[in-house]
Amino acid sequence: MSTEQQHDADAYGQELARISHHQSEATAARFTVFQALAAVGIGHEQADEIVSKVEAGAVAGAHTWISESSAPNGSEERFEAG
Repeated sequence: MSTEQQHDADAYGQELARISHHQSEATAARFTVFQALAAVGIGHEQADEIVSKVEAGAVAGAHTWISESSAPNGSEERFEAG
């Protein structure tokens, strides 16, 4: 394996580790929210609806942030590359 391929493999492994870490944290946070909602008497179906809306809002917000941070259509490559 060449040095460049090894670097790519290392970067890919690091990215997978970051994704796995974030997924684990998200699962733990989701569980905590369900516990808190159950503690105040909110049923599972209503809690699932609430959590789903919060998650959808987070995705929409991230998409908006990415869209606003991207280079405008028709931009020069230098602009798109940063």
